[in-house]
Order: sequence, then C-alpha cells, then structure tokens
Amino acid sequence: MNIISFISLIKKHQRETLVLIFLLLICLPTNAQTIRVRGTVVNENGEPVNRVNITNVKDSLSVSTNEDGKYTITVKNTGQLKFTHMNYATETVNVKGQLKIDVVLRKKALMLQEVVVRGKQKKNKDPMVEPTNIEIHGNWAIVKTSISPNTKFNSYNRLIMQPYIYNETKKKRYYLKPLSLDGREYNITQTRMYDFDIKKDPLAKFIVKKESERVPYVDSLYMDNLNDLWRCDAIQSVENYQHILFEDTVVIASGVINPLRFLKFDFAGGLLSDASLFPMDEPQLRDDRDEMYLKFPIGQATLDMKDSTTVADLNLLKKKLKDIESNQDAQLNAFEINGFASPEGNYERNKKLAAQRMSTAMQEILSVLTEGTRANLKPKKTANVDNWQTVADLMYKDSLITQANEIKSLIHKYPQDINLQGRRIAKLPYYNEIATKYLPKLRKVEYQYSFKVYRSLTALEIKDLYDKNYKELTKYEFFKLYRSEKDSLKSETIARRALEVYPNFMAAACDLSAMCLRRGNGDSKILERFVGEKAPEQVNLNQLATLLHERQLSRADSILGFIKDNQNTSEIKAYTEVLNHRFNDENFKVVAASGTLNEVIMLLAMKKNISAYKKAGELKEETAENLYIKAICANRASKEASDMNANATLYMEAIDYLKRAIGKDPTYKNVAETDADIIDLLKDMLSQNTNQGNEKK
Repeated sequence: MNIISFISLIKKHQRETLVLIFLLLICLPTNAQTIRVRGTVVNENGEPVNRVNITNVKDSLSVSTNEDGKYTITVKNTGQLKFTHMNYATETVNVKGQLKIDVVLRKKALMLQEVVVRGKQKKNKDPMVEPTNIEIHGNWAIVKTSISPNTKFNSYNRLIMQPYIYNETKKKRYYLKPLSLDGREYNITQTRMYDFDIKKDPLAKFIVKKESERVPYVDSLYMDNLNDLWRCDAIQSVENYQHILFEDTVVIASGVINPLRFLKFDFAGGLLSDASLFPMDEPQLRDDRDEMYLKFPIGQATLDMKDSTTVADLNLLKKKLKDIESNQDAQLNAFEINGFASPEGNYERNKKLAAQRMSTAMQEILSVLTEGTRANLKPKKTANVDNWQTVADLMYKDSLITQANEIKSLIHKYPQDINLQGRRIAKLPYYNEIATKYLPKLRKVEYQYSFKVYRSLTALEIKDLYDKNYKELTKYEFFKLYRSEKDSLKSETIARRALEVYPNFMAAACDLSAMCLRRGNGDSKILERFVGEKAPEQVNLNQLATLLHERQLSRADSILGFIKDNQNTSEIKAYTEVLNHRFNDENFKVVAASGTLNEVIMLLAMKKNISAYKKAGELKEETAENLYIKAICANRASKEASDMNANATLYMEAIDYLKRAIGKDPTYKNVAETDADIIDLLKDMLSQNTNQGNEKK
C-alpha cells in the first residue's frame, strides 16, 4: 500500500466515522457518550507496569502505559478496554461509564522461567538472539549480543527484545534496556498515532534501525555479589496493534566471565598515625577524697611539731588544699576532722582534750585558705576517746598474744567503766611499753576532705567508668582505652561503642576499619561518611582496602582520585585499576610480581589465552585452585587451537584438570556452576562420569 492509497483510506474512514457518529447520536440512548478514561496498571506486587497496550475494543485504537503505569484513552462509556502485555495475562474490562479504571495484571501461567529454552534457539524462523557471555568489568556485568529478524517480522510489526540478568541464587531479576525494531509501516502509523511526535511512544528512545542482517545490542548492570549464580535471558516478541504474533524467552548466557575473581591480594588496614588527628584530652569533673593522720603529745592540745612525720603531713595537707583552692577547675566541697585522745586517765577529761585538739588542728589546717573559701566550706567536727580494745588489737598485730588477751579480759570484766579498765591496765607489769609504744598512736587527728575537679582520668578510672556506663567516656578516654586493650575483639567492641556515642569520631572509625580488616571482616559502612578529598590518607586507604575486600570494585575505583601516588599506595592503586579492567604495562608488572598465579589470571583477564596457558604450566603445586585455573586456560586454548587434534587434546586436558580440582576440593564444583569459562566443561565432565558409571553397571 502506497502513501496516497493510505491517505485515501483514512479519509474514507473519516467520512464513514462521521456518518456513524451522526446515526449514533440519533439512535443511541443518551448514556452512550464518549468519555476519557484514566488509570494505572500494576502487577501483583503493586509495581507499575510500563508498555501495557490498552486497546479500545470497539475501534481498535490503543495507547500504552508510561513508566509509572499510567494511561489515558478515549472510549464510549459502554465500551470495553483490553489490557495486553507480553509478560502478563490479558485483561478485558467493561467501562460502564467509569472515568478511572485501575487494573492489576497477573503473570501468565507459562512465563519466563517456564518457557526458557536452554542452548540454541528453537527454530530458525523465530527471531534469533545471539548467545553471548556476561563479562565482568569491576562490578559491572557487560552483555553484548545481537538479534536477527525473520519471517515473523515484517513492515507492519514491531520486534521487541528485552534482556534481563537473573540471579539464580537469590531468585531476582534485573532488567536491561529493551530494544525495539519497528517495521516501516508500523512506525509510520505509530508516529501518526502520537500526532507526529514519536517521542511520546514509551519505547521511543529504544527504537533502533536495521542496517544489516543482525541488530547489535549492548548494555550493562551493576552487580553487588559476583559470586552468585547468574544468567542472562532475553524476552522477545513480535506484535502488531491487535495481537502478539510471537513471544518467547531464551537463555543467551550462563554464568559470568570473570577470571579476576581469583586474583590474590591482602591489604591490611592501618591505625591512624597522624597524632594531630588524635582526640584531645577532655578533663572530667570528678569527686576526690584524701586523708592523713596528725599526732599530739600526751595531755596536750597542740600538734606535736617535733614529730617529723606530723610536720611533713601537715605541710603536705596545706599544700594540697591550697592547690585545690588555686585550681580554676577544682572546688573544695567538704572538710571533715575527727579528733582522738588515748584512753589513759579520766574519760571526760580525755574527751574534752580530743575536742581541743580537733579545734587546734582545724584552725591550723584551714589557715592556708582564703576567707571566701572558708565561708563556702562547711567543716564537720567530731571528738572521740579511743578505747583499750584498740591497744589490744595493736598488740595482737605485734604477736603479743598473752598481753593482748590479758587486756581483753579486763575489758570484758569491766565493760561499762572505761576509767576502771584504765586503772587496772595501768597496774600491769608491761604498762610502760603500752604507754610509750601504743598510746601515742591513739592520740591523733583524722581528717578527710572531698572536692570536685576537672582532671584526666587514670587508666583504671577509665576502665571502671567504661564498665559502669561507657556513654560517659570522652573521645580521648575511648581512644586511650581501646588502644591499650590487648584483646583485639575487646578493642574492636570499645571502638564500636565509641562510634555509637560519637558518630563523627573519625579516629575511632579509621582504627575500627583497620581492626576489622585485620581479622578478615572488613565493613565499608564504617568509613563511608569520612572518605573524600580532604580525608586523611589512612582513612581513604582503609576504605579502599575494605571495598576491595568486599569486592565492591566500582566503589573502590571511585575513591582512587583521593589517594596520592607514593610508595605506600602504588600497589593497592595498581590492583584497584586491574580489578576494574584497566590494564597497562605498569599495572601488569605490579600484579605479576606477586606470583605466577596472579600473572596467569591477569593474562586470562586480558584475553591473552595462549600466553596464559603457557604460563600456567609453571604452577607446579597441585592445589585445587591451581588445577581449576589450568582448566580455564586449557579450555580457552582449545577454542583457539588451529586444528581439530589440538582442540580435542586441550579440551580433554581441561576436563582432566577440572576433575582433579573438584576431587581435591568439591566446592569448586559450585564455583564451576557460576563460571562461564567452565560451565560447558563441567556438563561434559558430569556426562562422562554418568556414562562411565553406566558402563560399570
């Protein structure tokens, strides 16, 4: 049909439509009016569905939903709307005058997983999607393929190909961009439907032109976990305005090509070393106490200034009180003094003497303080007479058991009369020793004072406070505590609590990151907020090492620009670039220098397969990993062999290496199931094992 015929047909259709409308206005009831229906189309999970075809059943005019699942269509209030999509069961809805019609589409009974065809395409007459590989560059999965139209596709059709990468481990699907190939007549009609603005078509930016037998396609997807089992499927359909003429889903790639996943590296984190970034000491307001003893001569209220210990203690006490008073960060709270007299002689006289001694001592001690300090201080005074039991206790300590027991028996004989006790004890033959050695120890003034002061805590005080309530620790105290802790797990716990209390504590975050790396449990969330151009080098290096450990390779690549080139950074930067598929002579030299295995893996990543195969011959140790890498090398080399004999020999060699690798470590079978370099080899190996088992039977 040429353009002129097409235009004539449209005009004829318009005339017929006008006549029909006139007749309807005369014949139909008043409720058969044209209305504009709007709505949203979602799937069973409540997610909007894009590219749903909504057709007015009466006149076959249709529109499509946008990316939000929304649509608008003009229809008779007594009409019907049909909702079709290649992935969902068709729904037909009676309008019944409704201006808003929301629809939930359900998956077709046989869809995606159920209709997947493994291996080659089913028939040559179907659209042909080229089998491919999922190649990993950093964390990006690259899919390159092409599709070839066929007899099912013609000028009046649209061919749609929608690849998706499927995580078979987590049962999740990740869609890539679609490809839309329009037939000439289909595209002309589609353009007119959108008032000559094809950009209104939801698939407009994905429409491509057919310039050869095959239409190329490339897209990429960011992958968090490269060790899961992945495959790539392609949904394909051919449709016109009324029907889906063909639809199918085929597997175009199984597993991923990613030899760099075997690359060996171990970058340990480092503690923050720049002392200028350490937290400053933050003194805390603390309650403190102190106590001393002062001696008095027998029967006197004045201090024994001939006693060198008393003089020294008195001077030390005065200095301490004066220091507290002069310290702007300290405040003297209380001063308590207790005066004691020895029990010889009259008890009442002794008690009075004790009170006099207390007053003398109080006046002497507080004389060093200013009037203002004394006015705010509330001293407490008590006066006591010590008893003979104290003398007995002192003698017990000196192993004078017999004498002490004798004194004790006199106390028990006259329990209520301390004066009589004293008179009887004074008659003992060893009283002179009691009077000269033990009674002077009872004539004293005890004092205690308490004060508040901002000061640094001792290591023991920090530990005690941490055990009681770690949220009261300062940054400095946390830092001092976890760096002095010898148990690495306890140190890590302290650092985590430091970040709990102080989320912006960069030194603790840097150190915690290093601790986690050292025990093989890196966590990139720890340093996320601190990394950047202005961050200390150790912070950026720890985060880079952690991201490599987590195989977050693209994120690692994004912070390379923050790290300067120097002797400490050259190796980790080279590995980061290599893992993100940036190969150059310098990077190759750095990685290859770490060992033969890494050199082989680099050659595989660079697709220098023959060189990799030759180099793999130097892997003499028959570990499961070495054998597995040799299997990859031999398998790749077989595909590049120049003749069939070489191809067969290398292929059998590859199967032998794989068998031996799995024999040494069965977990490599799981690795092979996700490795596109080995998947076909594994299938053939398992098939051989089955056949051999049947022959034995």
